[in-house]
Amino acid sequence: MTDIATLRDIIHDGKLQLIKSENLAEREIGEKLHSRRDLEVIEVATGVRRSGKSKLLLMVGRKMMAEGRSVHYINFEDDRFVFEDRDPENISSLLDLEGSVLLLDEVQNMPKWERWVRRMHDRGVKIYLTGSNSKLLGGELSTALGGRRKEHGVFPFSFKEYLRAKDVKIGATDQLVRALDDYMIGGGFPYPVISGDRDIIAEYRNDIVEKDILLRYRIRNVGEFRDLYRFLLSNPGLYVSERSIKGFIRISHVTLRKYLYYMEQAYTIILLEKYGRSRKEQLQNPKKVYPIDNGLLLRTKDRGRLLESCIAQHLRRITDDIHYWKDDRAREVDFILPDRKLAIQVVYELNGENIKREEAPLRCASEVLGMEPLIVFMYSNVETKMPSMRATDFIENMNEMISDG
Repeated sequence: MTDIATLRDIIHDGKLQLIKSENLAEREIGEKLHSRRDLEVIEVATGVRRSGKSKLLLMVGRKMMAEGRSVHYINFEDDRFVFEDRDPENISSLLDLEGSVLLLDEVQNMPKWERWVRRMHDRGVKIYLTGSNSKLLGGELSTALGGRRKEHGVFPFSFKEYLRAKDVKIGATDQLVRALDDYMIGGGFPYPVISGDRDIIAEYRNDIVEKDILLRYRIRNVGEFRDLYRFLLSNPGLYVSERSIKGFIRISHVTLRKYLYYMEQAYTIILLEKYGRSRKEQLQNPKKVYPIDNGLLLRTKDRGRLLESCIAQHLRRITDDIHYWKDDRAREVDFILPDRKLAIQVVYELNGENIKREEAPLRCASEVLGMEPLIVFMYSNVETKMPSMRATDFIENMNEMISDG
């Protein structure tokens, strides 16, 4: 059990974090979280490790302190914790909880946290909490809290946030395109973007694997899992099945499906299923895999794959109803959004050599599925008869085009 004196120090250090002066980049989700400060709902911010969840909590907390609220911030990754069942009640005894706000960072590290959070909520405490594992903050949380919580996905910087964080002054289309090129190569993890220190991303990859996957799921064949993880992060947009990776990694279908699930639960990858008329058809076909952020990738040479991944990540911020499409003649469309009736083909450079190859499957999908076609490109030197949009414009207007509102 963490002794009382140590708990006091941890709580005090949380106060120091709240009053610390920092020049933080504004997050698009920050205002939304702040606007919910008076709702009797537990706000749950989930996302990949190092995506900025802690800073987001602190930003919200500082705004609420400026409004006169009593705010407490506790980081449950603090190595001074010696977790035991008594810790939650001891923490409660040290806090003035009347009309207060609790910011609980990586709270899943503490035993029996769900019941404690529920009791605090029932006492009228406004709670914001974060976590890096969607199982802990998904199904288990749903059982413990029922309809008392609202989940919010926190991703690394979007392209808009990247521009703001880098203080990029945009005046012309070519400047935006160059900025997007840089973003889709380096990714949007906040600290590397702001500091320029991209070497630290190797540490992020390792922490995700060690702390959020291997340790939690007690994977025995560590080498096998690491081989698959590296393979996926070297091949964005890959169709993954036991057959498709047979020449690179020997792994059973059951184990592959299990490993993909673990990675998705740790928010490190985005999995797309084939769009089909039946659930059986979806399950029988390979899944398409993208990284949650291009910064995690181990290879960054194929601009087409990088742009496709970038679009997948931005779509995922808005909806999880995303699929790919492929017919029996192997004609492919990158993204299908069924609810929006939209079929999207992504190409880095649209030119005379590839325009028919890109248009044909899109036209077919549009006719067969009844979808509106759209080509998203970075560069183009040809005219297309289909609706098309530069990638920078698509990302800028994506919310208005496909959001639920």
